[in-house]
Amino acid sequence: MPGAVFEDREWMDRPQEPRRDGSVALFLSLYLLLLAFFILLVAISNGENVKSREIMQGVSSQFAAQRTPREAASFTSDIGAFVSPSAFMDRITQVYETAIPAAEITTVSTGRLMELRFHVDSLFEHDTETLRPAQRRAIAQLVSSLSAPPPGLRYEAEAIFSVPAGAALPVAEDRAMRRAGVIARAFVEQGAPRTAVSAALEEGDPTQARLVFRVAEEKAGEGAQ
Repeated sequence: MPGAVFEDREWMDRPQEPRRDGSVALFLSLYLLLLAFFILLVAISNGENVKSREIMQGVSSQFAAQRTPREAASFTSDIGAFVSPSAFMDRITQVYETAIPAAEITTVSTGRLMELRFHVDSLFEHDTETLRPAQRRAIAQLVSSLSAPPPGLRYEAEAIFSVPAGAALPVAEDRAMRRAGVIARAFVEQGAPRTAVSAALEEGDPTQARLVFRVAEEKAGEGAQ
């Protein structure tokens, strides 16, 4: 049957249509499977990071809780701890940067002498001799450091208030002197040694005051009273 053979050859010579098998679907399935696998890895990794952070935070909080008493003890003299001159000066800076942000803090001699200048209203209620609560807290925070110098040294605090030049005394100095005395008494009332605190007057702008902190060598026979 020649015609049948011809037809078969014609069919064989005709361009073949692409085979519609499952290779594309299989490739797509493998791709989706790999994508799901990587998503799972990322999710697990993030979970481990969160757990790691939680663990580190827990450890840090435990160590912080253990350090707090020790750091506090460094400023407590009644248990025998001493405060170095540099730590004493650093403590003053920390306290007054919070208590009086506008204060002008000058290190006159590194580790030996520091001066704070500020408006009197930063210490006292306006036009009164009433010490502001924040300043009483600042003084309380400094007393333990002031009371714990190393052997042979003495830490001193001096409150200095100004009176106008040429002012008639003693009337002109009354308020300034009383305010200086309030500062000195506040230190002593909080537990500072009496020999470590003093008050003074100087000529200058009566709206300005100074606190001077110094490290002095203790002479033989001297000691906290």
